[in-house]
Amino acid sequence: MTGSERVPTPGNAVLLTLVGGIVVALVLTLLAGPVAGGFLLGADLAVAAVLRLVLPVRIAGALAVRSRGVDVAMLLVLAVSCLVLAGVVPTPV
Repeated sequence: MTGSERVPTPGNAVLLTLVGGIVVALVLTLLAGPVAGGFLLGADLAVAAVLRLVLPVRIAGALAVRSRGVDVAMLLVLAVSCLVLAGVVPTPV
C-alpha cells in the first residue's frame, strides 16, 4: 500500500449517511413543503444524537467533535427545535 492511498473509516460512512438524510430532507422540503422536510431533518438530527451516544469515537468519526455529552445535547436541542418549528409552521391553503 502506498502512502497516497487512504483507508476508509467507519466514521466516514456514518457521516455520509447522515448528510444523505439532510439532502433528502432538503429535497422533501422543496417537493412536499417545509413541514415534511422539517420533520425529516429533525428525525435525522435525532438519529445523529443516538449514534453519537452509542458509537465509540473511532466509529462516530466527524460526529465526535466535543465531549460525548455536549455533542448529544447539542444534536438533541437541534432535533427538538426542528421538530417544534416544523410543527408550528403555518401551512399554505
